[in-house]
Amino acid sequence: MNPSYATNLMSSFYLWLDHELANVGQGFVTNSGQLYPVNDPSYTPVHNVYSSPFRQWISDNSIPNAYVPSGVYCDGVFMNRDSGIYLNFNKGQVILPSGMKPNIVTTQYSKKDFNIYYTDEREENLLFENAHPLQSKFRNITGGLGGDDQPFPCIFIKNTAYQNMPYALGGQEQTKTTVRCIILSDNMYLMDGAISVMTDTVRKVFPLIQPSNLPYSYYGDFKSGNQYQYLQLASQSSVNTTNLIYVDRVVVSRLDEIRNKHINLKVVAAMVDFDLWQARYPRIYNPVNV
Repeated sequence: MNPSYATNLMSSFYLWLDHELANVGQGFVTNSGQLYPVNDPSYTPVHNVYSSPFRQWISDNSIPNAYVPSGVYCDGVFMNRDSGIYLNFNKGQVILPSGMKPNIVTTQYSKKDFNIYYTDEREENLLFENAHPLQSKFRNITGGLGGDDQPFPCIFIKNTAYQNMPYALGGQEQTKTTVRCIILSDNMYLMDGAISVMTDTVRKVFPLIQPSNLPYSYYGDFKSGNQYQYLQLASQSSVNTTNLIYVDRVVVSRLDEIRNKHINLKVVAAMVDFDLWQARYPRIYNPVNV
């Protein structure tokens, strides 16, 4: 079954928002250091996985001043994709072949200020029930994050409303979608920066990117080539102007300071709702864009 329009939209929104936060907001910090062996059920025991203490790395080469790694040092020897490794930018990991098990793995990378996750959970579960560990800020780090960890500061994105409205003769519809972003942070200044960037996106447009053009593979690395540039991908996907998504409205709801019994830290939180729309012909069958 081909991916649905809503699925394509969420993937495209993720890439666009990720670029806005990193590019406009300069929302990243460059680190270098050791990666630690972890058990990630998605890849072990077929592969050996080494993880950073931080979840998501910048992978977009169009972000000024961001460092996008092309490989890692294994016991002092530089190893890249030609050596059979994968860089999982979404999880902050390097995935090595089963026969490769070095004692020390190091690299340089730019970690995001806010990790971005898809979710279908209720807001109250994310805010009050689920445990989200804080990304380490200290130098005495002794381990990497597990494969399923979702540390904060982070932004959860979910589709909360979806409808078609008659738009023009011939079956054209105005497809309206509301995407909610739930922001969790331990730092009010950091959250205010993210809110400012997100609010200023109102009346911008971004392209709907087809699944075949999405940059990441199963391993979280690039599907082809050694780099990915969002601006280049967006330009290619914007050749047809009917492919553009319009940001009609951005509404921010600040929440009172939260004490989460699982986190045991004060958490500042906000919800940002994006009202998006696109003019499209949903009843005209196209196996490339359904």
